[in-house]
Amino acid sequence: MEQKIAYEVLLAYFKDGSYLNITLNKALKADMDRHMKNRITRIVYGTLQNALLLEFHLKKFVKKVKVSEKTILLMGLYEHFFMKRPDYAIVDELVTLARQEKGARTASFINAVLRHAFLEEINFEGLSEDEVLALRTSHPLWLVKMFKKQYGQDVTIQILEADNAIPLRSGRVNTLVISRDELIKEDPRFKRGFLSEDGVLFEGGNIASTDAFKEGKVTVQDESSQLVARLLSPEKGSEVLDMCGAPGSKTTHLAALMENTGHIDVYDLYAHKEQLIQSNLKRLHVTNVTTHTADSTKLAKMLQKQYDAILLDGPCSGLGVLARKPEIKYHDSSVMDEIIPIQANLLENAYYLLKNGGKMVYSTCTLNKKENEKQIERFICHHEDMERIEEHTILPYQYHSDGFYMCLMRKK
Repeated sequence: MEQKIAYEVLLAYFKDGSYLNITLNKALKADMDRHMKNRITRIVYGTLQNALLLEFHLKKFVKKVKVSEKTILLMGLYEHFFMKRPDYAIVDELVTLARQEKGARTASFINAVLRHAFLEEINFEGLSEDEVLALRTSHPLWLVKMFKKQYGQDVTIQILEADNAIPLRSGRVNTLVISRDELIKEDPRFKRGFLSEDGVLFEGGNIASTDAFKEGKVTVQDESSQLVARLLSPEKGSEVLDMCGAPGSKTTHLAALMENTGHIDVYDLYAHKEQLIQSNLKRLHVTNVTTHTADSTKLAKMLQKQYDAILLDGPCSGLGVLARKPEIKYHDSSVMDEIIPIQANLLENAYYLLKNGGKMVYSTCTLNKKENEKQIERFICHHEDMERIEEHTILPYQYHSDGFYMCLMRKK
């Protein structure tokens, strides 16, 4: 049962590039016990997190393989090398799965390949230091070299290893409704977070299935992400703009910090994402936000007003959230080249929409300095009346959180 569900989720990804988290969430039924959900999740994410390493080992035993067969084989190799289950149990379960899905011939093939592959250790002989690091942590070589250039060898190794760790179940207390101490007292499965004063860690499965979530007392949000709204720290009664708001985590945090006073305009490019923001506003009892569907790269021409504070949580390459979204590391590096000009355009719009004396935060969930520090350097170079007040990069291994960049600026 568990193997079959994990197989179906991974196969959908390998065949069609489906969104892994969405497919997995649909597959995890409400009536499943927590142990089963955890094991399926671990097989799915662990197999994909380590896919380059597992494929490297697999190529020694089979040159050409169908995607359905490859999916089963990678699952088996992951369980062998990382879950340390008895080999006979892994082979027996996956051969049974192969027989059910593809027939006796495929089952025989899976049996032979796994038994041979389990007998040998992974051999990196003849590879360079960077190639070994890339394979051992299943990151593309270009990404390893980029991180080494930007952060150095030691920090890069810690980043890559953190990307393959199991992420914490993090949430943010909705202070419009309850304090963190009150929530923890109500439900002891919540514990104080490591990083954010609004952050909690959950030890009971899925936060979204709790009564506290349904009642709007808590929402799912990584702790490093929670630092962004607090860095902007909008005044009560102020006019605030959130330029790229979906799904509304930071928007609703801004509203909580403002205690539902003042007004927040939040924009997103897609109508279905605006609906998602509206759903979160309702659940979290937020009343000072107006949602809009529009292209924020054109906002300066569309709007006739300026704001006291602006949050620009920009689109990015996502290289800080690889533990939660391992499929991102297999994207082509050209994604960054396409997104950097969009970020610059959004920053220009933010500049013209910000009042003199106003403050803004630019943030991303990537660790690529070209999208972060370098982007801000260029922006301030073009606008000498913008001053950098605070700048932070949270690396994923520091607090077992997502990697995040954020910069607070003020318009003189």
